[in-house]
Amino acid sequence: MLTLPEQITFEALLQGVSLAHGKPVVIREVPGHVLSGVSGLWVESAHRSLVLVRSGLSELHRMHVICHEFGHILLQHQGCEGLAASMPSVFNHVGRTKGIKRMLARSPQWNDMEKAAEEVAYRLSGFVLAKPTVPGSDFEKVFG
Repeated sequence: MLTLPEQITFEALLQGVSLAHGKPVVIREVPGHVLSGVSGLWVESAHRSLVLVRSGLSELHRMHVICHEFGHILLQHQGCEGLAASMPSVFNHVGRTKGIKRMLARSPQWNDMEKAAEEVAYRLSGFVLAKPTVPGSDFEKVFG
């Protein structure tokens, strides 16, 4: 279970997800060609989980991709079959396939698992992103 205050830092969110997951979660940016058309990838081993994020994304997109992978972690989704064969360059960044428990990348189909991870991503982002202040006057509502 993940309990968060109304607003936290991204670092605190990462720490909370690691605690809920029961092992460290490490974020690593990798070149775009490594991920073969996906923005992010979760790779779990017995001792840690890696969230690989394609480099070059905007900060907002990067955070959303990471939060999406956090969703898979927190919901304890199972991995995808065949990713190791389709993404051999990933292993240059995470090490040998030995010890990898599961890998999960965004499915080409918009299935229930992806929808659930996306819902978690939006909720987690809401804890990290600064909340806009409510405009006080009509002028601020229009031009604020």
